[in-house]
Amino acid sequence: MSATPRQLSARVDAELARHIGTLAPTGLTYSEIVKQSIALFAEVYQVAVTNGVAEPHEIPTLIAYQYQLPPKWTPPPPRTGALRLPRLALQKETAA
Repeated sequence: MSATPRQLSARVDAELARHIGTLAPTGLTYSEIVKQSIALFAEVYQVAVTNGVAEPHEIPTLIAYQYQLPPKWTPPPPRTGALRLPRLALQKETAA
């Protein structure tokens, strides 16, 4: 490719629609789904070529992978102990 296109288009056939539908629950937009999918494919390709698994003109087939999910949110433990609040002066006390 000589120049990077500013915008891409692809015909949405039944298979692509199914794949996008599978990823829809992630909350990503269609554009984000496409961008992240291409980034993942590019990484798989680059790692395969760099490690000599595939030649630069070959498209490697991914046969294994590992997941690293973000940590699950856990609420902080409840606060315990004495509560030290500042004493607020009443209007009568400040007028005296």
